[in-house]
Amino acid sequence: MPTTPSHRFWITDPEPIEGAADNLKEVLVSLVPAGSPSLLVRWHYRIRDDRAVEGPFGVRVGPAPDADAEDWQTINATLVRDLPLTKLEKAARSALTYGLRDPSGAPLSGTGILAAVTTAPREIPLVARETVRERHPEVDPEGGPAAARRWNRLVRLAEVWLEHQAAQARGEKAPATVVAEARGVAPATVRSWLHHAKQEGLDSSADSSFTAVAGEPASDE
Repeated sequence: MPTTPSHRFWITDPEPIEGAADNLKEVLVSLVPAGSPSLLVRWHYRIRDDRAVEGPFGVRVGPAPDADAEDWQTINATLVRDLPLTKLEKAARSALTYGLRDPSGAPLSGTGILAAVTTAPREIPLVARETVRERHPEVDPEGGPAAARRWNRLVRLAEVWLEHQAAQARGEKAPATVVAEARGVAPATVRSWLHHAKQEGLDSSADSSFTAVAGEPASDE
C-alpha cells in the first residue's frame, strides 16, 4: 500500500438535475493529478437510480484550489493534449465507484452515499476494453491469432469482474451465481475467472490511483 496518495479527490453529493427524471442525479469528481499539482480536473457524471455511473458528460481544467496564483498554468491545446485524460478519468470513476480510501485502505468519511455506485451495465464492455488497454498495453488484438485470443480472454475477465462488482453493489447475496446465470456457466467458473482477473491485474481494487486524501470540496464557480 503506498504511503502517500496518487491523486487528491473531491466528490460532491449527488444532486437532482433540473428538468430531468427523478432517478437521475449529477455528481462532480474533482482531482488534482499527482503529476500536475497546480491543476484541478473536474469530471461531470450522471448517477442513475443511485447506483449506475454514466458518462462522463464533461470535463473542466483549471487551477488547483490551493495553488499559488504564480503557479497557475495557461490552459491551451498543448497542455490539454499532454494530460493523461484517459487515466485521470479512470481514476475519477474508480474513486466514485468504490469510494475514497485513505492510505491504509479504510474508507474516508463522507463517502458512504456512493458506496453502492457501479458502472452502468451498458458501459461495462467499453470500460473492460479500456481497462485491458491500460493494464496490458503490450497486447495488440490485431497482432495475430494468438494476440487476439489473449485480448479476448482479458476483456472477458475484465467484464466478469465488473459484472461481479455490479451484482455486489445491487446487494445480490450470491453475485458469482448471478453472473454465472447471465453467462450460462457454473458459479465455480465465474469464481475461477475472478481469480484470473486478479492475477492479470484487472481487478479495479488493485488500482492505487483512487487512494485519496480528505479535503474541502472545490467550488464549481
